Order: sequence, then C-alpha cells, then structure tokens
Amino acid sequence: MISQKEIIKTSLDKVEKILSNLLTGSDMEEHVNSMCLSVVKAGGKRIRPKLALASFYALNQKQEQNELVEYFAAACELLHTASLVHDDVIDKATIRRGVKTLNETDGNHAAVLAGDYLFTKCFLCLNNIKKPEIFTEINNTLATLVSGELAQLKNQNKLNISIDDYLQTIYSKTGALFELATSGSAIILECDENTVNAFKEYGKQLGIAFQVADDILDYSSDNEILGKSVGEDLIDGRVTLPLIYALQSVDNSDRSDLENAIKDGNFMKVLDYIVKTGSLEKSHQFALNAAENAKNAICFLDDSEYKELLFSLADKAVNRDK
Repeated sequence: MISQKEIIKTSLDKVEKILSNLLTGSDMEEHVNSMCLSVVKAGGKRIRPKLALASFYALNQKQEQNELVEYFAAACELLHTASLVHDDVIDKATIRRGVKTLNETDGNHAAVLAGDYLFTKCFLCLNNIKKPEIFTEINNTLATLVSGELAQLKNQNKLNISIDDYLQTIYSKTGALFELATSGSAIILECDENTVNAFKEYGKQLGIAFQVADDILDYSSDNEILGKSVGEDLIDGRVTLPLIYALQSVDNSDRSDLENAIKDGNFMKVLDYIVKTGSLEKSHQFALNAAENAKNAICFLDDSEYKELLFSLADKAVNRDK
C-alpha cells in the first residue's frame, strides 16, 4: 500500500512540474521567466501547496480529481511568491530564503513587473480547474493581502497598536492565504458549507500560529536559519507580538526607555526588554494556542494519515526552528 508520504511527494513533484512548465518555453518572455523561476526555485518549503494537498486527501481518500488540486496548489504557491516579490520591494529587503531578492539583483521596477507576471501565471493555473468559486476565493484572498500590506504601512512605527490590530494584519498578510490553501480543496470537492468553513478556520488559525512564530524568530534566530536579516521587523517599524507584549509589561520609566530604543533601532536593547519581560515565551504560548485552535477546527475528520499530517503541520508552524 502506498504511504501518505509517497502520495504527497508524488503530488508535490507534479506541482513542481506545473510551476516549471508555466515559467519556461516562451522566447519573448525568457527574461521574466528566468527571473520568476529563480524565485520559485529558491528553496521555499512549499507549505501552502502541501496544505492544499493534505486537506484534499484528508477529505478525498479515494484520491480522485488529483490533477485539479495539483493545479490549485501551484496557483497558491504562485500567489504567495508574487506577494513576496512585491513585499520585498516595499520592505527594501535584500535577502529572501537565503538568496538575494529580485529588487536587489534586478531593481524595483523589474521586480514589480515580475510579481505582476507571477499573478498572471496564478490565474492561468485556475483555468484548468474551471470552478468559479475558486476564482472568487483567489480574488478575495488577493484583496485581503493588499489590505494587509496597507494596514501594515498605516501601523508602521505605531507603538500603541493592540493585539487585535496585530491579529488583523497578520490574518491579512498570512492567514488568508493559508485559509485559501486549505478551504480551496474542500471547494474543489464540493463539500458542504460547514466543512469549507471548518477548513477556513483551520487555515486561519494555522496562519496565525505560523506568523507569530515567524515574528518570534525575528528576535531569537540568526540570519542563516531565518533566511533573511534578523531584526528586520524593528528596522522596518513593524510592531509585532513580542514587542507588543514587552511594551505592555514595562512600567512608565522603562517604557520611555524602550520606546526610545525602538525609535533608535537599538536591536540589542529592545531584545533585552523582550527577554526580561518574558515576551518571547508569551508569544510562543499564543502561537501554541492558535495551533490547537487549528487542530480543533478539523477534529471531526475521520482518522487518517492525512488528518495526522494536518495536525503535524499545525505543530510545526509553531516550532519553526526544529
């Protein structure tokens, strides 16, 4: 009997082939294809395609309609990659996944156009699915991603944002795409509304866990493990959960000192306050709770290797350095 790991790997290999085929072949588009393929192949973990496939097989253990979900998984990865390319331009990032960003190697103008091109390839993937509901979900997700970027810009350097403000931003930037990846498979399989909503909740909560863990790593990891520069959130004026907890935990005199350190971009002093207030541990517990909420959302599923994989992905979203 073929194992769950073999089935997922076979499907992921097909997703890789779809991605490569979409970004090769045309002489007229050779340069932009080369740029985009370098980003797509730059070592991402393919978490969103894996979530789409695992959700699909957890709901459809007969393994029918595989090709549809493989195109959908590829579309999710292209949407994610396009958003990263644009994020790097906005954030002036120089490193992504351990390699130089397109805006660093080819300039902002070319990087923006490459991101746009990746969006077109995402929608080309969807032509093979022929389900209007999926187009609607992709459009809604793209709108949410844009609103998340705008919210992040609006809240830049604001030290009084609430945890609710932060959660709305990370849902828009991360949770919405996870939500799409997991619920899209249920839509392809024409599941009932309750099942689709359950998978949306799983994806949303998983996205929260993933992003909080990512924000913890920005204060606790190193450049090699993180694949980008540690401390970027502070430099870019992003007030994330560890910093929110630290600001909430200090008295008035220390808060003034911490605020000045934040404004000066003094990473070591800010990190000292984050460590002293136990803000990394509090943030980690927050992420753990979100992962548990994700698992609870799909606990109704019949026991299977795929359900266990979805549970495992929720746990791994939190423990990103393990």
